Amino acid sequence: MTNSEQYYRNIEYREKNIHTYTMLLDADYDMEINHFKDDLNDDEALTLDATRYGNVSRFVNHRCGDPNLLLRPVQIDTRDTHYYHVAFFTARDIAKKEELTWDYNINFDDKHEVKGFRCLCGSSLCRDKKNKFQKKG
Repeated sequence: MTNSEQYYRNIEYREKNIHTYTMLLDADYDMEINHFKDDLNDDEALTLDATRYGNVSRFVNHRCGDPNLLLRPVQIDTRDTHYYHVAFFTARDIAKKEELTWDYNINFDDKHEVKGFRCLCGSSLCRDKKNKFQKKG
């Protein structure tokens, strides 16, 4: 769905006290030129909503700045740049039983009416300045 549609869906979820699992897919990434750009608007940028249905990625948690996984859009059997799969790759060696994390790239200072969540990642690089649970140093 588009980011605009997701905005209104988040308002509906909030009114019903439903926790959301949404992810902005391609607001910054251009598959054609294989780098980020800033010229998509909310009616073009696609968002994934896994609130009711999802896959194993629902069990990968957020961590600001220093996650152990990277997310990349991957095209398989199509040249349509708006149809792709989301793939996770390791950013470093991952220890046995270590929590899997990736950076959702959320701007916690954004004045947007609907907030996704309060960050509790514990990273020294945490962007949620209101978070009292950040590790110091």
